[in-house]
Amino acid sequence: MSNTLELEFESVFPIKHKAKGLSEPSGLALAPDGRLWTVCDESRKLFCIDPRGQILSTLDIDNEGLEGITFDAEGRVWAVDEDAAKIIVYDPQTGNQIAACKLKDLDGYCAVAADFKGNKNKGLEGMTFDPLRSEILLLKQASPGLLIAITTQMDRITAIDRLDERSGFTADNVDAKKLHFSGMCYDAARDLFWIVSDKAERVFTFDRRRGTVIQSLALKNTQTGDAIHDAEGIAVDVEAQRLYVVSDTEAELYVFRIVSE
Repeated sequence: MSNTLELEFESVFPIKHKAKGLSEPSGLALAPDGRLWTVCDESRKLFCIDPRGQILSTLDIDNEGLEGITFDAEGRVWAVDEDAAKIIVYDPQTGNQIAACKLKDLDGYCAVAADFKGNKNKGLEGMTFDPLRSEILLLKQASPGLLIAITTQMDRITAIDRLDERSGFTADNVDAKKLHFSGMCYDAARDLFWIVSDKAERVFTFDRRRGTVIQSLALKNTQTGDAIHDAEGIAVDVEAQRLYVVSDTEAELYVFRIVSE
């Protein structure tokens, strides 16, 4: 499949539902059954939504401050707590915690320990699952931006990629050293990662095998002509060829059609 892609804006839907605890979505994932799930760092809930942003169900959980969400091959829900640099696995039926660990407790943490010192609010911001390699990928927001691969057994770090100017992460509207990353998802059809930057208002496709950005695509609402601000979560549906993006401050779900050239 071609890696030359374009994003065609299709629609935008409000996602905020204060009564149910969803105010500022901070992560997004596509479940094995094709439904979307999101988290809000201000509530102790997981939210299942449809492609139009309507809440289908919620799960009460025992943790707040979540910034990323994904599903593994067994259909279990994984989430990341930025403040505690903690990875948590939940039962998707009950919301019960199955397992948890802190990043610092993994073998190999010494390779990134210095990057997590003194950088408040620039920690783990997103996560995704790579079924081809059976790895969970963690996204560090900035100072520096990192892509950290860990085993699904949560016992060790297996690889680290630095998301910097040398690997192609640049944008005209943001200094490369201030380029923040806010969410990501894995595209198994193309073996690429879609990594979104809220500051740059762009999404990058990243090839881990080559350690380089393949494309940089603007996130824009072509109905209004406005860039999408504060994009925090991203999910790709490779069968439907759709890319979903959530904004936290605007609490909206954006839908793009992926066009291959």
